[in-house]
Amino acid sequence: MVVGGVNECLEDAVGRSYVNCGILGDLYVRSGGTSVTVTRPVVRGLLGTLLIAEETLSVECLTTAVWGPGGCSPGTLHTTVSRLREWLAEHCGDSVTVSRNERGYRLDYVRADSDLREYRRLVDGPRPSDPRERKRMLHRALDLWRGPLFANGPHGLRDDPLVVRWEASRIALALELADATVEAGDPTDPVVERLECLAKEYPYEERVYAALLHGLRLGGRRAEALRRLESVRRMLADELGIGPGVVLAEAQAELLRDSAPPPAAGSRYRTDAPADARGSVPTARDGRLVLGSFEAQLALPHVRALISGARERHPGVVVEVRHLDFVGQTAALLSGEVDVVLCYLPVAPGIRAEPLVVEPRVACVAAADPLAACSEVAFADLADRTVVSVDPRVPREWRDFWAVDPRPDGGRVVYSDDRVSNVEALFAAVSAGNGIAFLPAAGRRLYPRPGIAYVDVTGLPPCTAGVAWIPDRERDAVRAFVEGARAHVLAGDGESPGPAER
Repeated sequence: MVVGGVNECLEDAVGRSYVNCGILGDLYVRSGGTSVTVTRPVVRGLLGTLLIAEETLSVECLTTAVWGPGGCSPGTLHTTVSRLREWLAEHCGDSVTVSRNERGYRLDYVRADSDLREYRRLVDGPRPSDPRERKRMLHRALDLWRGPLFANGPHGLRDDPLVVRWEASRIALALELADATVEAGDPTDPVVERLECLAKEYPYEERVYAALLHGLRLGGRRAEALRRLESVRRMLADELGIGPGVVLAEAQAELLRDSAPPPAAGSRYRTDAPADARGSVPTARDGRLVLGSFEAQLALPHVRALISGARERHPGVVVEVRHLDFVGQTAALLSGEVDVVLCYLPVAPGIRAEPLVVEPRVACVAAADPLAACSEVAFADLADRTVVSVDPRVPREWRDFWAVDPRPDGGRVVYSDDRVSNVEALFAAVSAGNGIAFLPAAGRRLYPRPGIAYVDVTGLPPCTAGVAWIPDRERDAVRAFVEGARAHVLAGDGESPGPAER
């Protein structure tokens, strides 16, 4: 079956309807090739949220995603789930059902599929080494998107980590496609049109604009690129009161030079590009603060409170947030792309950090692993387990802490052959049985995923979330944010042993 209705299988071998669900855009449900509509907004919100999660969601996560921060009463949730079950039974038979266990609710597929599942199969699969083949694969994955994820869902869901991670994945894939196009030397590729559409949906995502400008330039449309650059500059100044960031400024310089050779594929638009000498990084003005948020950490209550507090105390400062992966949380700070990073410690040498919150660490294992059935395990019992390896560009201090290398007895960790740079790649490696990983306990709520399980670990030291910055680049806006973080800790919203500097 090809998701999206191109060559849908309408019935199975005994004539029962096959159900196809779409969430990469407006939510749709097709049963036997016929579209059926979920008319009640709250029932639609519940169905869409479960489609996005693809795994059991706790009652807290589910009610927050559908009803907002205040959630809803148990009775309201029970009624809404019952209505969804009635709707599914009427229109989908037993092809799609809602089940509940001790951890929460989930959507079960029997004779059904979704565009998000197809997208995951493509994204999690191996990348062809031939850039032309890789382009075709990336286009196929991006073609599944018809607009923003769950575009007709609850407005408050836009900022939920369930949605943010897939929107970030879509942007990352488009930038990867732009890199593959450069590598393949194909200026006629329709990647420019795709980036144009993406820029309209994410008007403040400068990496998309940088890729778009480069694509126009390679296609011989330099004058059009210059006009587009000017319109972006005006938009940023008029709507946000800021100038271009580092990535867009580099694209501008290259466009004006127009004679420099393109950089190696894969390094143009990534936030994890190596930094030049720190003295060459332009200083942002004090009316703007660019925060880097490690993966979905932005969804954590203490992080949201910290950012909200900064905006309330300093209304004249525009706070811009960018999502970073394992590599980017350090590289973007060193390169000057962000002023401050909200991350998990430890930090690399030369970076100063203010601890905010201490929390336990848990083991992330494959769902098929016998440990997945355990409520907890002793850390000593994990001594012989292989640990999923991260990208070698990740600072060694951070890698060693999260792998617990060396172990308390002095033994060294055995690593897998992976080189993961983000949580999705890590989960793919864990679910494939390549190894285990240690994550913050908050990962249970931020990253519910099929194919993996979280297990409490006794005897494993906790981890610390904090805010990090470059000491010799402290501006008024940076100092104010750090002071706010300290006040947040002193107010009792987090535990901290005090400032830390490597």
